[in-house]
Amino acid sequence: MDDRLTESLQAGTLLLIRHGQTAWNAERRFLGRTDIPLDEVGAGQARRLARRLAGGVDVVWSSPLTRALETARGLGDPRVDPELTEMDMGELEGLGGAEVEARFPGLMARWRDEPEAIATPGGETLAEVAARGWRALTRIAGTVGDQRVAVVTHQLLLATVVCRLHAERPGAYRKFMHRNTGITAIEASSLRVRTFDDAAHLD
Repeated sequence: MDDRLTESLQAGTLLLIRHGQTAWNAERRFLGRTDIPLDEVGAGQARRLARRLAGGVDVVWSSPLTRALETARGLGDPRVDPELTEMDMGELEGLGGAEVEARFPGLMARWRDEPEAIATPGGETLAEVAARGWRALTRIAGTVGDQRVAVVTHQLLLATVVCRLHAERPGAYRKFMHRNTGITAIEASSLRVRTFDDAAHLD
């Protein structure tokens, strides 16, 4: 196991992990609830993550979506929590930025400038995702005890949760974006961040 991560793998630790890459991630398409698998790159990232954390995780939680489950299964037998699912993108699912702008003029600019003020057409608001993610995090944190628990989830849910850990509004999520299979380690009892977006296994 990597020495830099070993320092964070003390008893009572939560490892918040983004899933591996999908084709839509690579193509920069909006991806929320659409259930697509890891692509070849993502599968390789998941294998590297599993090698890095081998023997270092006692319990694994996952979003029910395939891309998260495929990543989580390399770490153990995942328990599924539906509240760890990614933001529902509604009518934006599968679209690229130019396609969104064509269908919903001005939406991309508003998402950039005031993301908390909009609801994705037919989907969720950022605040709803943040609240749902926080419920899941605190519920799982309460079960950790002296174990080391991995939680495999998604970009926006993960970033908004880390916003709250840093006393930031959900709209500041861009400060806390994670690479695919990036790991943020937190102390479960205090919810103190130990490491952020550690993806040394991809180097």
